[in-house]
Order: sequence, then C-alpha cells, then structure tokens
Amino acid sequence: MSRKQTPVADAAMLIRHALSLTEMMGTWPVEVLDELASIARLGRYDRRTPLMVGDRSRREVMVVITGRLEVEGVDADGMRFILSMHGPGEVVGLVRLLKNTRFVYHFQACEGTVLVHLPGDPLLAVLDTHHILWRDVCMLMMSRMHEQIAMKRRRALGHTANHVADELVRLALIHGQVLEGSTALRLSISQSELAAMLGRSRQTVNKELSALAQRGLIDVAYGRVTIHDLDALCRAAETRDVETGDEAGPGIQA
Repeated sequence: MSRKQTPVADAAMLIRHALSLTEMMGTWPVEVLDELASIARLGRYDRRTPLMVGDRSRREVMVVITGRLEVEGVDADGMRFILSMHGPGEVVGLVRLLKNTRFVYHFQACEGTVLVHLPGDPLLAVLDTHHILWRDVCMLMMSRMHEQIAMKRRRALGHTANHVADELVRLALIHGQVLEGSTALRLSISQSELAAMLGRSRQTVNKELSALAQRGLIDVAYGRVTIHDLDALCRAAETRDVETGDEAGPGIQA
C-alpha cells in the first residue's frame, strides 16, 4: 500500500530534482526535465510492498529516489528469483517502453521506498520530440547489457563460492555504504535475497557466506553483510580452484 501523499507542489519539486540526479537524465535540458516532471507521479511504499504484480502489461518507467527496489519473479517451479536490485538515482524498467508486451516479472520495495513513476506513452512522446535524448537511453541499456554478458561469463567460469563472492562485490560497488571511520562496506541484503539473485538455495549460500566470514573477508548479520576486504573478496570471486558440490540452479534469464 502506498504511504501518505505529498503535497502537489512539494512532489513536483522532488520529482524534478530526482530526475536531474539520474545518470541517464542528468544532462537533459531544463525544459525537458520540467516536461517530464509534469507527466510524472510520486509513489511512497512500505517495506515488502509489491508493484505491478496484477498488471504485467503496464508500461511505466521508474526512478528510485530513496530506498531499494527489486526486480523479481517466479520460475516454472514456483521459486522466487531476483533479477536485479536498484537504489537511489537509478532508472528502472526502461524495457517497459515496449508495446504489446506482457512482462514476466514485477517489482518489490525492499524497504521504505520513494519512486518517480513515468508513464510509457507520454515518456515516449517526449523522447520522440527530442530525438537526441534517445542516445542516453541507448547508452544506458548497452551498459546494462554489457554488465549482464560479463556477469554470465563470470558465472559460467566459476563455482558457487565464486558466484557468491562475485555478487557481493557487484552489489557492494553499487549499493555499499562506507562505515564511518572504516574502509568496510555495509550492504543491506538478506541471505534469502542473495540466494534468490544467484538461483541457489539459502542453505548453500549461507555455507559460502560462512566460509568467507571465517576468512575474515565479511561479517554476516540479519539483513546485512559487512565487507571488510573488498580486494580480497574480488580475488575470491576470480579463484577457479574451488572444490565444491554445486547444486544446479534454475536457468534465470532477464
């Protein structure tokens, strides 16, 4: 359920500011941002609020202002999987600009989250009026495609131990918060969420997290992982001589 509404004037200012902070829209002309702010709406969501579960065809792009948003779904065996996780300043759901498409995933607010919602057709109209802006959209999509290819390559070469370390590194570089007076990075993620992102059981992921903790690379607590040595964790992600009894995970494709 959406939280209490923000006064219209305050919401418009917040939306306009949020759009200007995104990587994709940060250099767009002021008049374009004003036009986008006029068609957008603000949404506030409590922890564990699902979005678009009952409307798989809704064409809407979102921008995360605060909080964390997961892109998730359910596989053929009824198991939940997480495709990606997004934080403040990220544009989510660009693929939903496609028409006549029923999307097989939905979204979930992982914590208290504030979003900007941009409806598909009005957003397309703005982009078509200012053709040069499509370049920024394409560059962002190509960057994400490159990361997906690189991630699949890393996953194909390693074992579950490598995959767990690799995912922690990837998430830490995007979402990690530096602890005051320390070089450690705190990552807000549960073991269940990490398992869903990797397509492995929680027990298997917990085993690998415990091994990394025993080596002093991380600490694991309820709903968070603290990374003490990011460089060593990177090396753990790349080590190929790990003996493991990997279980087969579902073939997850975005």
